[in-house]
Amino acid sequence: MLKKLVIFFLLIAFSISCSTVEEKPQDSGEVEAERTESVQSIVMKQGYNVLNAIKSKDGKELSKFVHPKKGVLFSPYGTIEVKRAQVFMPAQLKEFFKNSKQLEWGTEAGRGDPIRLSPEEYFNAYVYDVEFSETEIVTFDGIHRETNSIQNIKDVFPESHYVEFFVPGSEEFEGMDWKSLKLVFSEYNGQYYLIGIIHDQWTP
Repeated sequence: MLKKLVIFFLLIAFSISCSTVEEKPQDSGEVEAERTESVQSIVMKQGYNVLNAIKSKDGKELSKFVHPKKGVLFSPYGTIEVKRAQVFMPAQLKEFFKNSKQLEWGTEAGRGDPIRLSPEEYFNAYVYDVEFSETEIVTFDGIHRETNSIQNIKDVFPESHYVEFFVPGSEEFEGMDWKSLKLVFSEYNGQYYLIGIIHDQWTP
């Protein structure tokens, strides 16, 4: 009987000691990493959704992803000229491909001439000018290839995230004919919306 009581009290003591062991606090770096991965996953998914709408030339579908307050800015090159860039609000984007009006979108690299094109003409020359949907080089918040132009995407869009679809150049042109499309997103009311469509390519 005494032996059973001793065993009983030992089990109680062991149970109490286990219950009082404190859990090791999660490292703040691990918490931040989990948060960043979550944001990356959301933004990357939005990036592919937007790219599909762009490839389909579906202005109505594309407008669903555009920031309701800021709209979406179009830039023909990695150096964003804010004062010359065109910005479309969601309602305007629905009619993007129906608009035949000539607009100024920026300046031609190396020449300085104004880029005056209709929305569809601009789209064909400075948005989806190669098959970005087929590339395997897709990055999050990073530039795949450094260029001789100023990349001011983070200055123009602080606290934003972007997905880059990069199409490498051909051997024929020693890789100089590469193309890049960056889709920039900003958080609003708990969701990430499109605020920038930044095309890029080699510039003299």
